[in-house]
Formats: sequence, structure tokens, C-alpha cells
Amino acid sequence: MLCAKCFHATDHTDHNVSFFIALHPGGTCDCGDQEAWRLPLSCPHHPPPPYPEEVAEVFTAGPRVASRPLPRDIPPVQHYPFRTQVPDDLRSMMQRTVGFVLDYILDTMDYSPDEPGPPFHESDLRLQPTADPMTKDQYCVIVWNDDKHCYDELIKVLCDLTNRTREEALEVIQRIEDTGRDIIDMSTNVTKLYEMSMSIAQIDLGVTIRRAYDTFCEQVVSVLIDWLLDLTKCRVGTDALIIKEIIAAELLSSRRKEMGYPINTRSPLYINDPSPTRIDALFLYHTRLWRKPRLHLKDVYASINALSKNHKLALGMYFVSYHHLDTYAYSHSWPFCKRLS
Repeated sequence: MLCAKCFHATDHTDHNVSFFIALHPGGTCDCGDQEAWRLPLSCPHHPPPPYPEEVAEVFTAGPRVASRPLPRDIPPVQHYPFRTQVPDDLRSMMQRTVGFVLDYILDTMDYSPDEPGPPFHESDLRLQPTADPMTKDQYCVIVWNDDKHCYDELIKVLCDLTNRTREEALEVIQRIEDTGRDIIDMSTNVTKLYEMSMSIAQIDLGVTIRRAYDTFCEQVVSVLIDWLLDLTKCRVGTDALIIKEIIAAELLSSRRKEMGYPINTRSPLYINDPSPTRIDALFLYHTRLWRKPRLHLKDVYASINALSKNHKLALGMYFVSYHHLDTYAYSHSWPFCKRLS
């Protein structure tokens, strides 16, 4: 599969060609992937990069073994004609900024539930893990999107439980449809919110009730993932790769301990590796996200996946090594698995 830019830059005499317009995000141009073509395309935008010996050795090593750790340092894309020289202090600031954003996302998702659902008892609410330093008793009820319920049923539920008008309930449902979830109520009346969440759970609709502090932090996570996706579409001068290379390097680095939040070391992420990479954590926490940030994060991965064969192999190796931890997440991440193929 080729994008229009690479197709018009290469010779396709006697090739059987078909064109289509993608209606959904997904897929990447295979121009730079030498394994995708029987004969070289000689695309001027994706010249074949030479393999550094130490990186090639890691990639040909097969599955993770103790003596061959997964690669954490991927060389920049070679022979890129539009490379811009960036001062070292500016590059360092860019790296730290992206790193802080990724750490904030992970610090927040450390405390997010794996699946939507209220606790069994009201008293369990205060036992939920939280990043709130003051542990305030202010909670939010969040309804999650699904494909089981029709609009009329959801409108009736919201009108009955939250005293919204039909028009207001429809606006909430449309936000749930667009983003994957929405806050339907916030209060310090824990009993009222718990009864509301249990009523919603009885009709098999995804619902969570969590502290307002953690909920708002998760809303910020969605904004930051949007920001990362925007960065993958930006360039520095004429260089359209450097920002994506920085994001890739920070994803393959370990988390910093400078954010001030305690890391949840009880996570299965830390069972086999005391210092996992950020992308290990993001893969593990993928099912904790809701629709919009989950899709946007996949697009971030896809943009890094398209950088070079080195990046594609590294991302695929981390993806495969992660999924032995979480079979449920694997079944829900199959569309992303196809993107790495």
C-alpha cells in the first residue's frame, strides 16, 4: 500500500494498480518497508537505510531472552534529505517536555480501573486507589459508550436519574458517542451517586464512579494525547521526522521519578521488569482508555511505525513482548496489531 506522494514519485509501469480513499484512520504507507516489495521501488522519499550492526543483532535475535534486551535506542532515520540541525539545548527541552507529558499520562493511568463498573459496596469507594493527595469525598459518575443500547433507552435513563431534559440528555449521549464516555453527575453526596451508578449498571451499561480529582486528571490525559498526535504532524523547519523521532525515543525510555506521584508498583507491569519503558506501560493501560484517546494513541503509534524499519520492528517487538501479560488486552488490541504488520 502506498500513499499518493510515494506513488507518484515511483515508476509503476506494467503494475496492476487500484486506488481507494480511506474512510477511517488506520494503515501506513509501505514504501519504506523493504519486506513489502519484491523489487525495490527506489522512492526518493524513503531511501533504504543501512542497518547498524548492533541494532540488526537485536532485531534478528527473535523473542525476548535475558541476554538480549529489547532495543531502547533506535538510530535516527538515515539519508533523510530535509534534515534540520537543532541546537542541543532545544532538543533536550523537547525531549523533557515530551517525557513529562508521557509520565503525566502514565501517573494518571496507574490509578485508573481496568474495566468500567461500580464497586460492590458503597464503602469500597473510599478504598479505590487515587492520586488525590487530599482524598476529598467528591465523586463523578461516568457513563461509557457501548453498542448495546439505543438512544431512546439512554435518554430515558439519563432523564430519570439526573433530571435532565430530553434535549440535554441527547447532548450528553452524543458526547459519549463521540469521545467514548462523559461525566453525567458530580457531587459530594456519595450515597446518591452510588445508587445512580448501580441503576445504570443494572442495564449492563458501562459506568464508573471515581473521585473527581482522578476523573479530571483523566480528562487532561485525553487532551495530552491529542497534543501528542498534533506533534506527529508538525515539523521543525523542513524536518518532518525529528519530532516523531523524539516521541519514539521517549516512549522507549523509562519513566522519570520527577513528577512527584508514587508509581503503582503493584501493577503486573513491574513483575518481570523493575524499570519498564513508557511504551510497556501504555500497552498495558491501553484498555483503561476510552474511545477517542485510544484511537488517537493508535495514530501516534502508527506515525512512529512509519518512520523506518528499525522503528517498526522495535514497536512490534515491544507489542509482542507485552501481550503475554494481558490476554484480554490482546483481544481488544487486534486492530492495532494489524497496523504493525
